[in-house]
Parts: sequence; structure tokens; C-alpha cells
Amino acid sequence: MKAKSLAATGFLLAVLAEACSVGILGLSGWFVAASAVAGASAYSAFSYLAPSGGVRAFALGRISAGYANRVVLHAAALRRISATRLAVYDHAAGSEDTSWSGQSLDRVMADADTTGLALIQATTPVVVAAVMTAGGCVAIVLAGYPIVALTLAVAVVACAMLAAAAARRMDDTSRTRGLLRTELVTAIEAWPEMASLGAVDQLARRTLGRLTAFESGRNRHAATTARAVGGARGVTATALLLAVVLTARDGATIATLVFVALLTAGVLANAERLVSAAGAWVQARQADAHLRSAGENESRRPEIASTFRATYDGDRLAVAGYQLPETPTREAREIAFTVAAGNALTVTGVSGSGKTTLLTAITTVIRQQTGSAVITAVLADDYLFTGTVADNIRLANPAATEADITDLLAAMALEHIDPQTPVGVGGRGLSGGEQRRLHLARALASQPDVLLIDEPTAGLDTSTAADVLAAVRRRLPRAVLVLAIHETPADPNLHFGVGARLAANRHWLALDR
Repeated sequence: MKAKSLAATGFLLAVLAEACSVGILGLSGWFVAASAVAGASAYSAFSYLAPSGGVRAFALGRISAGYANRVVLHAAALRRISATRLAVYDHAAGSEDTSWSGQSLDRVMADADTTGLALIQATTPVVVAAVMTAGGCVAIVLAGYPIVALTLAVAVVACAMLAAAAARRMDDTSRTRGLLRTELVTAIEAWPEMASLGAVDQLARRTLGRLTAFESGRNRHAATTARAVGGARGVTATALLLAVVLTARDGATIATLVFVALLTAGVLANAERLVSAAGAWVQARQADAHLRSAGENESRRPEIASTFRATYDGDRLAVAGYQLPETPTREAREIAFTVAAGNALTVTGVSGSGKTTLLTAITTVIRQQTGSAVITAVLADDYLFTGTVADNIRLANPAATEADITDLLAAMALEHIDPQTPVGVGGRGLSGGEQRRLHLARALASQPDVLLIDEPTAGLDTSTAADVLAAVRRRLPRAVLVLAIHETPADPNLHFGVGARLAANRHWLALDR
């Protein structure tokens, strides 16, 4: 109720601010014209005190109402955004079957922002345009020009119809962009395999086709919006010209003619804003639909066989009864292994062999058990949240100091990055290798007892990969490490550097044979 009261107050202030703006325009125009006519007439008596005071009053009203309007409407929008986010997070927290990714939660925040800002970008312009049109028409009728008022009303309705027609043609660009991003990432990851199959040309044509379709959609949207804006400006220009002609035909004085023309121009300026308001309204509707269906398209947790067991007792990680399905390169079989504290298991296999599924299953089962052990997984699709490098690390350890974060970054060969560096949406402000090392730094911040890493060397050269993973072991000397990589490296000491103890405490599990 408080949020609705804030919104209603904001609408009133927005209308008041716009009324003051139009009042300044009309009254100052009339004042200037009347002063000029009075000055050209001999022995004319004209008092400038009242109209000049009115102009000043309108100016002060516009400044104060405009400032208050922005403060109140932004507060109302922030309340709406916060309430929307919390509602979705409550739904996510109560969902037992859906595995929410960081990317999904970041999209939720963006959609919540869109729905909240619709209060400012869509609803307020519509309310202001409607009230100002009604008020302007009443003022022009009281001035004795009803035909001009009718012309003004018809012009505003025509602008609203153009805005609605353009809005109906808007596509869901946010989801289209997301699908294209996924397509490009998939194409990049699949390129080596497609090259080995001689299918690079087909992959390139497919990707180029998706890019072309996306650009065509953007161009259509831009052209539709441009036509709607151009049409609205044409309508307002025609209506303004008709208002001037009709007012002059009825024998209005020059001062009255200027007043009616400027008042009409001020009202029509609000009508032109309906095109952008309609676009914001459609985007808000799309974002609201995304929020209502949030989590429905998320990947489900893998079905785990009833015989599967994964436990960690502080001394060892034990896995038994994991059913590995049959593939063209291997027969179905059951997997069981034990990894003692301070040891590492490297799981190898080609794409699709089940490495990520195995790591996810182990993490899911162990986290469901009671105990004080800390289990951390760094998966291939792990996500960096919008914010700074330090913000992402503190997600794992809120108590981490600046010195702790700097030390973690240095261990991951990221000493060149300031902890307050923004990572961008989804980590786009960092390179692929820097993102991967920040994932590892965030995992180390929680000091896990069991650390599972999917593709730990992705985006890293051989030397950096060896240094980084050696640092992982140095910082977690007693932790159980489970690493998933595509294939056994040519250098047996790649993963933890040179060291007899580390080499002796490493074991291998191949899933693709």
C-alpha cells in the first residue's frame, strides 16, 4: 500500500511539473506577444506585474515539482523492484526440483529492474499525456475555441494509436539476444570437434544465419519505431498548424493566438512521448512474463540411481553405485572410488561422457547430508555476478578482508586485477582465463573440505594452469580434489606442478572407455 501511495503521489507531482512547464510556455508566449502589441500602441496601458509573477510562479513550481516527482517515483520504482526480486527468490528457495544458475538469477534482476522502471518509463508518460490533454482541451474551450480543442484531442488519440501499433510489433529482444549468445558460445566450443569432422562450413553457415536473423529483427524493430516516431511528429505538426489556422480564423488577437499555439505545442509534446512509453510497456510485459515462468526452463538435477552413494567423513570421499550409461564408445558400468583427504582424483573423458553429471551428482548428494563439511563445486557453466571482483569473492566468504582477497587473486595469477574492478554482466569485463581463475579464487575463499572442479584448465595456457592448480593444492593441503578434464595431459605433472608427493597422491578415472 505504501508503494502504491508513493506511485500515486509521484503521478500527481509529474502532472504538476508538466502543467507548470506548459504554463510557462503558454503564459510566457502570451506575455511576450501582449507586451509587444502594447508597446506598439500609442498611449496603451499594460500591466506586466501579474503575468511576470505568474511566469516566475510556474518556473518555481516546475523546479520543485520536478525534483519531488523524481525522488518519489524512483522510491516507488525501487520498492517495486525489491518486492519483485524477493518474490522470485522466495520461489527459487522453495523449489526442490530446479537447479537455478547464476545466469538465471542475474536475468531475474534485470527483468525486475525492467518491470520496476516501467512505472517511470511507461505509466508516468501515459498518465501525464492523458491529464495534460484533458486539461489543455478544457483551457482551450474556456478560451472560446472548441474546434481547436477537438483537433488537439484527435491528434493525441492518433499518436496513441501509432504507439500501440508499433508496440504490437516488438519482439522479445532480451530472449532473442540470449539465445544468440548461447548459439555463439556453443559454436565456439564445438569448433574443434566440427573441424575434425569436416563440418566447419555447415557450422559457420548456421551461426551466420542466426546472426543475420538477429540483425534483421533489430533492423525491423528500429524501422518500426522510427516510422511510429515520424508518424507521431507528422500528426502533431499538422495538428499544431490546424490549431493556428482555426484560432486565427476566429479573429483571435496575436497574444491569444500565441497562447493557444504554445499551449497546443506543449500538450502535443507529451503525445509524442507515447511511442517510447509503449515500447517500455511492452518490455515490462515481457519481463513480467519471464518472471512468472522463472525456473521453468532451468536444467533439472540429474536423476540419481537408488544405489548411488556419496559420503565424506572428514577423512575420505567415498562414491559407490554410480551408474554410467552406455554410449557408442563404452559399455554401461558402475563406478565406485575412494579419495582420501589430501589426495586428488582426475576424471577424464570426451564431451558428453558424463564428467559434469558425475560432479554435479556428487555435490548434490553430499550437500544433502548433515555435517560441518564444506563442499564446493566449480562447474564449467559457473557464473560471475554483476559487481566487482571483491563482491564475487565475498559471496563465498562475506568476512574476507581486502588483504585476503588480494592474496587469493595473487595465488590465482590475478595480481594485476584490482579487487574493486567491475566484472561486468556475466563476467564480460574479464577474459575467459581471468573468469576461470576468479571462479577458482571464489571457491578457495570458502576453504572447502571437498573441491570439485569441472574443466579447471579451460582458457589457461599450460604454464598458468600448472601454477594455478599448484596454488590450489598449497592452499588446500588436506582437501579432497576431484577434477574433470577432457583427456589425460601429456605432462603427468601438469595439474599440480612438480612434486613427488603430489604426483603420488593423484589418481585417474576415465569415463570414455
